[in-house]
Amino acid sequence: MSELRFNHPDILQQLPFRDWIRVNMPSPSDGFVVEDLDLVVRVYGRNFNTDDDGKFMLIELKKGSAYIGNAQWRTYGLMNRLLLSSPESHRYLGYYVIQYTVDNWDISQFWINKERIYLPEFKEFLKCNIPQGIPRFPPRPPKRTY
Repeated sequence: MSELRFNHPDILQQLPFRDWIRVNMPSPSDGFVVEDLDLVVRVYGRNFNTDDDGKFMLIELKKGSAYIGNAQWRTYGLMNRLLLSSPESHRYLGYYVIQYTVDNWDISQFWINKERIYLPEFKEFLKCNIPQGIPRFPPRPPKRTY
C-alpha cells in the first residue's frame, strides 16, 4: 500500500490516524464511516441556571462556504434522534453547523445551521442560549453534482 499524501494543510488538516483509517479500514461505499466532532459545549451550575450536569450541544465548524456532507448529516442525525429520545433529552440542545468567514472570530461573519447570526448573538449561542429561529439540526446538505 502506498502512503497517502496531501500537500495542502491550509485546506485540510492531515493527521496520521486519519490516513491509517483511510488505508486500513473499509470505505464509506462499503458502509464504514468515521467522523470527528469539532466541539462539544457544556454549561452547568448557577451561572447557567442548571445543575452540575448541565446541558450541552454538539458543533461542527466549517470555514467559508464549506458545509457538512451526507455522511456527517446522517451520522449526527442518528445521534440527534437518539439524544432527543433520551429521558435526559432536556440536557441536549442540538447539533449545529457553524460556518464562519475568517479565523479571527472577532471580525468573522457567522451562520448557524444556515441562519445568519451576529457576534453578540454568537457569543450568547456559545453559552448555550440558542437564538430564536435557529433550528436544532442543520438542513440537509445539497446533492453533489459531478
